[in-house]
Amino acid sequence: MEGVVSSVSSEEVELTLDDGRPAVINRRNFGPNNEDPASVLSVGDRAFGAELAREDPKARVVLSRAWALKKLAWERVLQAASAKTTLTGKVTSVGAKGVVVDVGLRGFVPTSHLELEPVADLSPYLDQVLELKVLEADPQRERLVLSRRSLLLKEQRKKAQELLTSLKPGESCRGRVTSITNYGAFVDLGGVNGLVHLSELSWKRVRRPNDVVALGDEVEVRILDVKAKKRRVSLSLRQMRPDPLTELEVGQIYRGPVTRLVDFGAFVAIGEVEGLVHLSELAEYRVSTPEEVVTPGEEVGVKVLSIDPKRRRIELSIRQAAEFGG
Repeated sequence: MEGVVSSVSSEEVELTLDDGRPAVINRRNFGPNNEDPASVLSVGDRAFGAELAREDPKARVVLSRAWALKKLAWERVLQAASAKTTLTGKVTSVGAKGVVVDVGLRGFVPTSHLELEPVADLSPYLDQVLELKVLEADPQRERLVLSRRSLLLKEQRKKAQELLTSLKPGESCRGRVTSITNYGAFVDLGGVNGLVHLSELSWKRVRRPNDVVALGDEVEVRILDVKAKKRRVSLSLRQMRPDPLTELEVGQIYRGPVTRLVDFGAFVAIGEVEGLVHLSELAEYRVSTPEEVVTPGEEVGVKVLSIDPKRRRIELSIRQAAEFGG
């Protein structure tokens, strides 16, 4: 019921209803926080309330503004829940499990729905105004649970999509290593995770990503490929450094350790790359197994016979290097 305020004090509001009857709103029924009516309304203002009693001893209709406000607030909340729109509320208190907000009603935001990451200290949220979505609304039980996590997720996805469209193959950027798998390392570029495959971690042979990077490392990477629709970004760590293959010359002699033996020869490391010494190039005489000539870890001289940049294969010779005293 609505009307025009005829008098107001700190204890009550008198008004004339639109149908001409006198009405009163006592302070205890004025607002949820025992507000002073005189600080809110003035003579001539319009006021409203839900009817509590037909008449008081002075023949005035008794109204409750607090009840009407609560009813209107629940209507707004239920409408927001139905339309999946947001509510704005001020944090009035904080506790171990979440914060209490005022959205015209008492609402609760659990800690898990405040941020995308766990929050240890909730005290900075006191008096903050938050934009929230309804998780649960039950007027009968007067239970209202709210969340801002879904809004943060939506904003995060928007920023990630904008970042994805801005990433260009060939460009370099900085990121942080967020996870390591058997096949490579994932790097956060600021909301988008990209994969540095095992083969792109280093120019040298890598067996485990942990040998090159660790969780939390800040790294400079080059963008190899971006598939925005699939949210996939391929990165390279090794391409931020010069390709050691370009520093090798066919016919030159280098020294390096034997890294591993295979049935058909031995691999020798020259700086950050490996080359194969075939069985026929291990010695002047016929060799059946590489163990007859070399052992892993042994440093040997080798001559570069050929370099295949596309297949990244280097053919080496211990036999020919020995002819030149290598």
